[in-house]
Amino acid sequence: MPFKHILVPLDSSSLAEEAIAHAISLARNTGADIHLLHVQKSPSHADEHCTDPVDWRLRRAELRSYLNGLSEEISAQEIAVTLSILEGRPAEQIVEYCEEKDIDLIVITAYGKGGISRFDFGSTAHKVLSGSGRSFLVVRPGEAPPDPASTTYTKILVSMDGSPRSEWVACQVASMMRGQQVEIILLQVIAVPEMPRRMPITQEEHATREKFVECNRRAAEAYLEEMARQLQNGIKVRPRLLVSQKVAEGIYATAEEEGVNLIAMSAHDWQTGAQQVTGTVCHTVMCHSNLPVLVFQDLPEAQLQALHAGADICQIRQPTQSNSGATHR
Repeated sequence: MPFKHILVPLDSSSLAEEAIAHAISLARNTGADIHLLHVQKSPSHADEHCTDPVDWRLRRAELRSYLNGLSEEISAQEIAVTLSILEGRPAEQIVEYCEEKDIDLIVITAYGKGGISRFDFGSTAHKVLSGSGRSFLVVRPGEAPPDPASTTYTKILVSMDGSPRSEWVACQVASMMRGQQVEIILLQVIAVPEMPRRMPITQEEHATREKFVECNRRAAEAYLEEMARQLQNGIKVRPRLLVSQKVAEGIYATAEEEGVNLIAMSAHDWQTGAQQVTGTVCHTVMCHSNLPVLVFQDLPEAQLQALHAGADICQIRQPTQSNSGATHR
């Protein structure tokens, strides 16, 4: 399973609590445990110049009671829970906790106690997502918080681009949802090449661009059909193609149109180096989609080495013939 330890950072706000339902749903499907973490500002980091130690200790006791109440609700669903209260700067402590506890997924809302703003993310969420190096699920808090007891993913859109990383994401999602009543949509957006210039393109150039797009469309159609065939093992997998000049917009618009519960994608695409937190497409989808977005960070080191050596990640590509006639997978 892709996840073993799921972290939910909390700040006592109802907005942050909306991440819990999604963490529970993922924990049910993966067998992972859940870590509830609250970072209490120490007196030296508090907004007030002077914090009363008694008030600070009372606040800590209230936080412990608050987390215990949430823990009981999660434990009632037979999911192991760990509670932690740390001191210091929230983002820094969350990132350090991930490293110490080997957290492999962070489930976090885009906004917390500071409330929903015109910015894409709250300050703590932004720092955690950019500095943790972990896979994460970003939840856009809404007017009706999800019910932890009934939150399920019945339709998941997986963004594909033909790269080994997106194949790996599709395999992880299929493995995670095996045996569930779910439909997985494999979406590949065929980008129409941009030709920026002052003068309109010629008929010949237009025909060349259309031919290029059609070649990519046919290749992607065969590729997605093969992937869907190999991933269908007790779950429904449906390929879908879209031709658009705006790849990211095509992804979240199709997700809304299809009525999916979750978008899953790799943090990196063909054009994004692993040294970057997310690629342009992933970042745009995260910022503009109202749906939860599950972002898988880079491949595990062992699989990256295998990829560099020429091996397939999930063995879902069609066999190809080498020059010597031998078949490789």
